[in-house]
This record gives sequence, C-alpha cells and structure tokens, in this order.
Amino acid sequence: MRNEKNKLFIPTITAFWVTFALFLTIAAGMYFNYIPYIGFISGLLSIIVLAVFGIVLIVLAKMAEITKISKAFFILTGASALGMGLGVLLHNLVYAVLIKILGESAWAGTGDEPVFFILATIICPLVLIVGVIGIIVLLIKRKVRTGRNLSD
Repeated sequence: MRNEKNKLFIPTITAFWVTFALFLTIAAGMYFNYIPYIGFISGLLSIIVLAVFGIVLIVLAKMAEITKISKAFFILTGASALGMGLGVLLHNLVYAVLIKILGESAWAGTGDEPVFFILATIICPLVLIVGVIGIIVLLIKRKVRTGRNLSD
C-alpha cells in the first residue's frame, strides 16, 4: 500500500520521463534533421506540448513531498522545457515585430534575432540535460544505496 504523503511521486516521475522523451524527439528533429521538413504546425505543437509538460513537472515537483535536491532537479528540468517553448515563441515574435517596425531590409545580411534563439536552442537544452542527469543520478544512487525511490 502506497504511503499517502508520497502519492505525487509517481505522477512526477511520469511527467519527468514524458518531458525527457519529448525533448529527445524535438532535439533529434532540431539538431539532426531526421525529418527534412516537419512543418510549422507539428513543430509548434511539439514545442507547446513540451512547455505544457514543463509546467506540469514544475507544479508536481512543488507539490510532491520529495527531497530538496530532487525537487530542485525536477523544477530545473521543467523550467528548461518551458524555457525552450517560450524561447521559440519569443524568438519568432521579436523577429516579426522588428521586421514590422524596421522593415525587411534592416535584417538583410544580419540573420535572425539571436537572444531567444540561443536560449531556445542551446541554453535551455543544456540546462534540461543537467536536470535529467541530476534526477537519473539521484534515482540510481538512492536505489543502489537503500533500494528505495526519491520519495522515501
């Protein structure tokens, strides 16, 4: 019989693994281009779902009664997943607004809006990987040492 105070541990771990799986799928498409053109709608939908699972992970981690370090890694993972989604959205919005204000010729030869692009494609994925590795290490360490999970 499961302890009542640990009832949110399983949903938190589930949200964590779903977030990680979504991240791997998006990263594979983003960095390895396994599908030549995934389309705007499917790409946007994937990022939105990742951001929603990031929010779910943050909320569940805040509510679950787990160790502080594991809670920090869960929140870090969720926040970076949410950050990827927001970074993509803000990158496109800022780019569109600046083109509207400055005109298309202002961007000629300079490329894209770099700040949110770097956040969405480099910083947030690296932070998410740190969070994932932290949770996996804590799960393995706890399981090896005591045979229990993080909620014990």
